[in-house]
Amino acid sequence: GGGGFLTFPATAKDLLATDGFLQPLAAFVCSIGITNVVSAFTSVTMQRAGFERETVIDGIGAGFQVAIMGGGILLARYVDQTKRYKPVTLACLGGAFATLMLLGVAEGYQVTLPPALVITSLLLLGASAGPVQPINAELAVEVSYPSDECAVEATQQLAGNLFSALLVPLCAKAMTFDWAFLPPLPGASPSDMRGDTLVLLLMITGTYAFFTGFQGELKREAEDQRGDPGHLSHVVDKKGTVTLEAGIGAREVALVGK
Repeated sequence: GGGGFLTFPATAKDLLATDGFLQPLAAFVCSIGITNVVSAFTSVTMQRAGFERETVIDGIGAGFQVAIMGGGILLARYVDQTKRYKPVTLACLGGAFATLMLLGVAEGYQVTLPPALVITSLLLLGASAGPVQPINAELAVEVSYPSDECAVEATQQLAGNLFSALLVPLCAKAMTFDWAFLPPLPGASPSDMRGDTLVLLLMITGTYAFFTGFQGELKREAEDQRGDPGHLSHVVDKKGTVTLEAGIGAREVALVGK
C-alpha cells in the first residue's frame, strides 16, 4: 500500500525510459483528452450546430459515450487477436481527425450541416477516439513487460487526467476564437472553425506523427512464445507489419525434422 505509493515515482520514471512506452502513452493521453473535451462541451457544441432541445442534446451526449464503449470493445477484441496495435491506432487517430474536422465545420457560426450528419460524425468520433485508450493500455503493458500492470495503468491514467485538466480550460478559452479557413464564395457565408477544434486537431496530428515512429517489442507476446513451443506468435517488424509465426521450439523441431 504505502510502500507502493512511495516507490511509484521511481517506477513511473523507469516506465517512461522504456523503449516503446512513450508512443502508447501519448496515444492514450490524446484519446482521453479528446473524449473529455468533447464530453465537457457537448451541450455548447450541439447548440452551435443547430440543436436546441436539452433532451435531444443529452441523448446525443449519451450516444457519444456508448460509441466510445462500443468501439473500444470491438476494436480492442480485434487487436487482442491480431496484435495490430500500430495500424489500428493510426487508423483510429485518422478517423478521429476526419470526424472532428467535419464537426468543426458544423460548430462554426456561419455553417449549418444536416443534423443527421452532425450526430453521425459525433458518434464516429467516439467510436474512433475511444478505442485508442484500451488498445494502447494493452500495448503499454506489452512493451513494458514484466513491469507491474497496475503501475503501467496508473501512469497512463495519471498522465491522461493531468493533461485533460489542462486541456479542458485551454479549449474553453479557445472557444472564443474562430478561424475562417476558406474564403467566402459569392452568395455564401464564410466557412469557419472554432479554436478548441483547432487545438484538438493539432493534438491529434502531433500524436499521429509521433506514433508512426513506434518500434517497441511485444515482450509479453515473446514470453508466451518462449513458454509454449507451439504458440503462434504475432511478430511485429519495425514498419509495424504483423506476421504470425510458430514458437521458437516448434521451428527448431521443424528444422531437426528436415
